[in-house]
Amino acid sequence: MYTKKGRYVRKYFTEIEAGLPFKLHAINSDSGSEFLNKEMLKFTKHGTRIEFTRSRPYKKNDNCYVEQKNFTHVRELFGYERFDEEELVPLMNEIYFIWNDFQNFFIPTFKIKEKIRIGARIKKIYDTPKTPYERVIESKVLTKREEAELMEKKYDLDPFELKKELEEKLKVFFERVRKQDIRKVA
Repeated sequence: MYTKKGRYVRKYFTEIEAGLPFKLHAINSDSGSEFLNKEMLKFTKHGTRIEFTRSRPYKKNDNCYVEQKNFTHVRELFGYERFDEEELVPLMNEIYFIWNDFQNFFIPTFKIKEKIRIGARIKKIYDTPKTPYERVIESKVLTKREEAELMEKKYDLDPFELKKELEEKLKVFFERVRKQDIRKVA
């Protein structure tokens, strides 16, 4: 069931936390009522277990690092159309689980190492491209056990199988969307 009620959002965050390879330290949400409620305060134990902050209202740039991923993590997969049908949510979540493994373990990304101002221009110097998996291993924030579990997970994954499974799920997703659009027109 897809809803923005606090108890469900708390449940989703609990599932996300369980799937993370490291301890969750902080959550920074927008000012939506789905995040600012008693259930989420209980989840973070009023900010003592997990730091819970929110962005300033009407300040879109507060979440700029998250918002910049909307293209690669949302639009690239599903396009710009809005999907209101609740029965699509479980399939979208399945697609995201596959996509996340593919992105985090096999797709390297650039990170800005430094910015140098030359007159009115800014020159950006980038670090060597690395996958998020490589970055978290290098960061030394994981315990030896967490690191071993993450390495084992990567070892069990096949990027070609993930890509194939992703394409199959997306095909099913867009077939369902097309059928629902046909039913709406009829």
